[in-house]
Amino acid sequence: LFSLQQLGPAFVKLGQWAATRRDLFPVYFCIRLSELHSSTYTHSFAHTQKALVEAFGENYESRGLVLKKDDIILGSGSAAQVHKATLKTAKGEKPVAVKVLHPSIRIKVERDLSLMQHIANFIDLCIPLQSVKMLSLPRAVSNFADIMRRQVDLRIERDNLDIFRDNFGCSDKASPLINFPEPQCHWVSEQVLVEDYIGDGARPISDYLEDDSVSGLKERRALAGTFVRSALKMVFTDNFVHSDLHPGNVFVREEKTKLNETKYTITFVDAGIATSLQPNDRQNLRDLFKAVVLNDGYTAGALMVERARFERCSSIPGGKEKFASGVQEIISEFHDRRKKGLTLGAVRIGTLLAKVLDLCRVYKVEIDPAMSSIVISMMVLEGLGRSLDPDLNLIKSAMPFLVGNLVGKV
Repeated sequence: LFSLQQLGPAFVKLGQWAATRRDLFPVYFCIRLSELHSSTYTHSFAHTQKALVEAFGENYESRGLVLKKDDIILGSGSAAQVHKATLKTAKGEKPVAVKVLHPSIRIKVERDLSLMQHIANFIDLCIPLQSVKMLSLPRAVSNFADIMRRQVDLRIERDNLDIFRDNFGCSDKASPLINFPEPQCHWVSEQVLVEDYIGDGARPISDYLEDDSVSGLKERRALAGTFVRSALKMVFTDNFVHSDLHPGNVFVREEKTKLNETKYTITFVDAGIATSLQPNDRQNLRDLFKAVVLNDGYTAGALMVERARFERCSSIPGGKEKFASGVQEIISEFHDRRKKGLTLGAVRIGTLLAKVLDLCRVYKVEIDPAMSSIVISMMVLEGLGRSLDPDLNLIKSAMPFLVGNLVGKV
């Protein structure tokens, strides 16, 4: 952890991603890296105060924002840290969360990305193996660079939060199942974001992952369905995906209903990274999910070639057929697992998508770079969902989002 944090914020972000992949790395390794989700190095209160003055003027306290040196630091991530503070409004005082970028974060991010790009270029040029070429490391780093740069302007996060809140109707519901913090009007700048405080009763979802008791497993199953459906809604309905959903950015609030049942509200925070797909790539993703259900990867592959803005399959004898057959082979491997149930424990949709992207690189079928970001997001979401409930049937959960295009075919 010390080494990652010394390397810089971009490497911390990679560590956060690795912590969610218990299907790739040992559990103890993931548990150790998961500390990066909320407890990286913190910066000084002097820097926070300086950022507030630069953002809102020296009179920010008289305007209503009160943040004291001994106020709680709620968490610190790769790009920023969050303080608990008080905001005085016409309706009275209320607790808020104040997110402040770390010192010189933009310079540090660019330094890290430059190092990563040089390493990727060196590996790509100097290791003449097809498996290495298929990784397309320079392009992967370029996509990662775009993601990291979005995190160092908190106005982007404000805009993203507004979109997510609108998509999930957060303002229209007294107690929604899915929630996002509301940015406070007139209290947002490039370096500082003031938003709703999600409450002292909210618990990190990682707390639930550590409880293996009978009641704990029951709670996890209840959370898994809501979590996975919300992720599928982002992908298939809204086409606006929170692309930084590691456990440190997901919180759960419990409340009792009138029937004394427990109701869970999942709150997603740190929405600086969001991804949308172009119409063709969005349809390709939907078709791949349909192909798993129908075991028809060949048609999905052929359509991907036809929709591609650039492809070289058609110029190679039998190229289109080979690409479509390759997609069919990948889909068939996953479809065969339906005998065991298409559960999160049995199926790796993120891996399936990654294999299809590898095939696209081999046959030069162009895919929007945003698709790579979506695949990474799906892997992280899938990993967290699997940790909550490995027996959750993924395709059954996805069916309501696909049924419009499946009616008449199933």
